[in-house]
Amino acid sequence: MKNLIKLRSIILNYNRFKSFPEVLYQVLSLETVLLGNNQVGGVDPCRLMKLVHLSTLDLSNNDLLNIPPELGLCTSLRCLSLEGNPFRTPRTAIVARGTDAVLEYLRSRIPT
Repeated sequence: MKNLIKLRSIILNYNRFKSFPEVLYQVLSLETVLLGNNQVGGVDPCRLMKLVHLSTLDLSNNDLLNIPPELGLCTSLRCLSLEGNPFRTPRTAIVARGTDAVLEYLRSRIPT
């Protein structure tokens, strides 16, 4: 898959992925990754930041117990879906306010 250098969108909803597929971190042309309704337990924000064209990331209804604050540094994200995960922070009220509010919250939690 890493040879698909022009791949812009991938839909992997409703599978049983337990982790973010490693190969996706290498497909630098990706703009949309839909991984909703899986069992993903975490993502690597440092590797996601290398996907400079990534504007839509759907991680809704997975098994994310925490959202790394560094995910807020993914400035190309315009749509981040996190609903339906068991994490406690950010709170549901922040997630309901949308992507910009979530990213701002995450950036405010990055240790300095």
